[in-house]
Amino acid sequence: MKITDTLGVWVEGAHAFDPIARITRTFWYRLPAEWVVDGAIPVQRREMLVDRLYGPDWRNGNPDGSRYIILGMQEKVLSDGEAADKPWLADRAGFYVWVPDGELREVVPSEL
Repeated sequence: MKITDTLGVWVEGAHAFDPIARITRTFWYRLPAEWVVDGAIPVQRREMLVDRLYGPDWRNGNPDGSRYIILGMQEKVLSDGEAADKPWLADRAGFYVWVPDGELREVVPSEL
């Protein structure tokens, strides 16, 4: 998943942000097979991932009045053949595994 975000600051009752000051980050996940439906991750599952990355209360902002604003998300579920090539080993990204207790654990690329 690639997430493009920016940091907004509180100005006159709303979060103002500069879309030019955006950052795109890549995250690789190993998720349970049942999470993939028709070749994609359902919205509610994707939201769970985002909440784990940004924190459960991220939509309400930070104590300093700032708040992350997601400008875009791109998701790609790898086929078995693509996964066999392990493309994440050549990437600089965040690497995560969903563990049975419902948490997202950061791992080194070779653990995917």
